[in-house]
Parts: sequence; C-alpha cells; structure tokens
Amino acid sequence: MAAGTRGATTPTTEEYLEVIYMMAAEGKIVKGARLAEIIGVSRPTVTATLRRMTRDGLIKQDAKKQIALTKKGYAIADTLQRRHRIIECWLTGTLGLDWAKSDAEAHRLEHVFSDEVVDRLNELLGFPETCPHGNPIPGNRRGSPTAAVFPLSQARNGATLRVTRISEYAENTVEILHHLGARGLKPGAEITVVDLSPLNESVTLRAHGKHFSLSLKIANALWVTEI
Repeated sequence: MAAGTRGATTPTTEEYLEVIYMMAAEGKIVKGARLAEIIGVSRPTVTATLRRMTRDGLIKQDAKKQIALTKKGYAIADTLQRRHRIIECWLTGTLGLDWAKSDAEAHRLEHVFSDEVVDRLNELLGFPETCPHGNPIPGNRRGSPTAAVFPLSQARNGATLRVTRISEYAENTVEILHHLGARGLKPGAEITVVDLSPLNESVTLRAHGKHFSLSLKIANALWVTEI
C-alpha cells in the first residue's frame, strides 16, 4: 500500500472506519447506536464523530441513518485492516504471541508501523492469505473462495462443518477467543452440530472427539462451511 493512503485521519476516526468496514463485510446494518455500543462511547459522541467523518468525505448516511463508507473511507479502512492482519500474523507466527492477545496488540501497532515495515513483514511471512483468526488479508488473496460460509448459529442439526474464520467482533473479545481456542475451535477445525437449540440459545457440538456447548452469541461469531 502506498504511503499517504490514510492521510490525516486520527486514531479515533480510524477506529470508526474499521468498525464500519467490518460490519459491512458481514452484511450488518451500520447505525450510530450500534457503533456506540461496539466502540463503547456515548451516542452524542458518535453523532459528533460521524458528522466530522461526513464532512471529510469518509462516510455517507441515507434517509434511514444507515452508514456506509465512501470510496475514500473504504480505501483507508481496507489499508488499516491489511496492516492489522499482517501484524497479527507476525505477532503469532514469528513472536509466538497467543492468538487471543494478538488482536489488541495489532490494533496498537497498526497506527505506529509504517507502510514500508508492514510490506516487509508481509514479504517475510510469505504473503499470508488470512490472519490467525481466518479473516482475509486485503491484497493477499489468491483466487476467490467458492464455498458458502455462514455463522455456526445458522447451521442445521447433524451438519459436518469446517471452521473458516472468527468474526471481527469476536476478535475484539479476548474472552471469546480464549474460549474457542481452549476447545480447538480455530480455522480449519472440523465440527459436527449435535443439537442447535434457539430456545435454549445454545448449540452442542462434537469436535476432536468431545462434546461441548456454546452459546448462540459465540456460535454467531464462528463462521463455517459445510464439508
């Protein structure tokens, strides 16, 4: 990525851009109230920040107050996520940092490392296609995935699945990553749905020869494909 793509954006603006980018990538409707909840700030604070971002040509809002990135905003967010995910690969693969801690560390470092350093890391790592949590690294994907992916919470009983990635929202929750990692539910793991019960808000799985249950909240963060 060329230096200067980010321009004069602040860390706060960049955080908003990344959250909007991640929500849109999962087909979520982006509104100010949801941003306030995810980022952990008040609604008036979100409103003021969104007003500045609109003024700067980074986002646009429709009549329903749904938010989308402009071409300029998308380019910045895409660059940030590329930096973030490459740094995660370096932290886990080279430095041996736990995958549950790498997201927070990468979030700090992505605002410090230069584009040149990130490009050198990318080359050193062999141009990985995904981060440790299975999310694609912009610019590194070779070919397009053909298999349909969906949240585990939408799977059918008896289905045999392969974990493909962990939702960006889960990446920001260290506890969820620890929970999944302790059960071996990382990208590439094969699982079978024993019982998915919306009424009980849980799903029972078989993986690695063991049975265990997950809440639907966690199941919604686990993206899978049928085998």
